[in-house]
Amino acid sequence: MNTVPDGVRLQQDSRQLKAAEWLLNAKSTTGIRSPHFWIISLLMAGLGYVYYGVLPAFHDVYIILFFYPLLYAAIVFCLKGVTVTWVVFLGLLLPHVFLFSSDPYSLARSLLFAAFAFLISGLFAAQLNYLQSQVESCSEIVALNEELTDSIQRLENTQNQLVQSVKLNALGHLAASIAHEINNPLSGALLYTKLVSKKVGSDSFDKGEAVANLSKIESAISHCCNLVRGLLDFARQSAPNLRPVATTEILNNTLALVGHEAQMKRIQVVRDELPSLPPVMADPDQIQQVLLNLTINAIQAMSEGGKLTLRTSIEENGMVAISVQDTGCGIPPENLERLFTPFFTTKEKGRGVGLGLAVSYGIVERHGGKIEVQSEVGKGSTFTVRLPAVKEAMQPG
Repeated sequence: MNTVPDGVRLQQDSRQLKAAEWLLNAKSTTGIRSPHFWIISLLMAGLGYVYYGVLPAFHDVYIILFFYPLLYAAIVFCLKGVTVTWVVFLGLLLPHVFLFSSDPYSLARSLLFAAFAFLISGLFAAQLNYLQSQVESCSEIVALNEELTDSIQRLENTQNQLVQSVKLNALGHLAASIAHEINNPLSGALLYTKLVSKKVGSDSFDKGEAVANLSKIESAISHCCNLVRGLLDFARQSAPNLRPVATTEILNNTLALVGHEAQMKRIQVVRDELPSLPPVMADPDQIQQVLLNLTINAIQAMSEGGKLTLRTSIEENGMVAISVQDTGCGIPPENLERLFTPFFTTKEKGRGVGLGLAVSYGIVERHGGKIEVQSEVGKGSTFTVRLPAVKEAMQPG
């Protein structure tokens, strides 16, 4: 089957569009003050003079030339111009039939031709009106599409700013906890450094003991470096990077940031993870942000201590479920439906602006997952994040 090359088709479409624009731009809205009106009038007068005085013997053939002013009127004045020009055409045609023609069928031929000319020029004018409406509709659609694209871009920028804002808010909550988490190993490293320095300056230097102390110093510093690196990676604003990631890895990174805070508030952390759980296709930083927000909320809900349970499972529909369960104060039923609404918060003034759960909801939705909550006042809450598992990992080998 023969096909038209894309380049040729584009050239044809471009020529057709330019022709349509030329026809539409030729339209006049000034009526009798338009130069087109006087051009058509001169054409009709000139053709009438030739019709009566120059070619009286060929009038049946010559009247075809009156098509030109009729089509001209259709282009610049649409159907109204066609009607007026056709009436003038009849005014030129009928006197010649009655006064100068002896053919009894001349009137019928003239009227038939006049009707045919009016029909063709009228259809042409109607087609131009339809073309104009189509071009205007296309222009309106293009303008709306550009406006929609701009709106989507602004929403994406606002959403990215909200995500980053919630990240910084979470980092603020973690500052005190991380300070203690880093201070403890650094204090130990400082102690072992002084011990090694003292042993080196004494006569009882034990090489094996010094190596062991240096190993402890290295371990403490490595632990601090990992915590700082995790904070920097989490705080960094970057584009979503979806890849297969193990839920255990995300939970480990999350607990590394909030574990000490839970310990300070006498909260028992329990991990109930399903072995051999398939990875999920996700951006680990963004999902960590979701779990970090949920665990911080859970810890804050247990001001008098309690139990924080992190549970994972695989569901029949191929979704990996990550649950964050607390034994805190719970959420009243009337607040559950508004929980993921931006700027809605049940916390005390100064402890949150109500964006964390809204942003978390958006992140999970963009990953093709769902986030749900079950809560009972006085008994605690359970937030469940469901994410699609990597299909290849679920298929038997």
